Amino acid sequence: MSTVVVADPRGVYLAGLEWVLRKAGHEIVAECHRAVDVLPHVERHLPDIVIVGLDTADPQTASLSSRLRATHRALGIVFILQQNGGFDIKEIQALDADGVVLDGISNRFLVECVNAVASGKKWIDNKIVQHLLMPRPQPQPLSKLTGRESEIADLVSRGLRNKTIAQRLHVSEGTVKMHLHHVYAKLNLGSRAELAWATHGKGDRPNTDLI
Repeated sequence: MSTVVVADPRGVYLAGLEWVLRKAGHEIVAECHRAVDVLPHVERHLPDIVIVGLDTADPQTASLSSRLRATHRALGIVFILQQNGGFDIKEIQALDADGVVLDGISNRFLVECVNAVASGKKWIDNKIVQHLLMPRPQPQPLSKLTGRESEIADLVSRGLRNKTIAQRLHVSEGTVKMHLHHVYAKLNLGSRAELAWATHGKGDRPNTDLI
């Protein structure tokens, strides 16, 4: 049996969390609704484990573990992450917790996490692992362009000359050149060949020294 301090802003969730832990044989020595209120309870009770519901967008989140351990070095820390936003591996590492779970975790796995932390082990929710391993969409460099710049970039990449583009868009050739200059600057390109590669091409970037 471990002594536990629990904190979560959602009253109903907090009550359910306490019920699950007590049923598993753990003793709840204190509860609170805000993460910042955990510290005085840890100082007073010196629990084995603290369980805190967190929003990773909260700027105080990253430093919470260090502040807790400064109060009680042997403390086991479990964070329950609210599923209201994304997170990456750096954010998870910055939490510096012994256990990390999502708030939709089953009672069985929550107890498994707490028991693992109580025995000195690390535990992370498998759903978090799956999320971290999911491929991230690659940023689209063309998103930096305005609508007109994108239109001109597409036409240039298809081999049209400035004069033809100007006629098609009913603008002056000087306007086309101005937009094209902005496109090159935003995408860090130096030629029409590179623009064609950035817009439609695959494989290696063209060697413009040979073009």
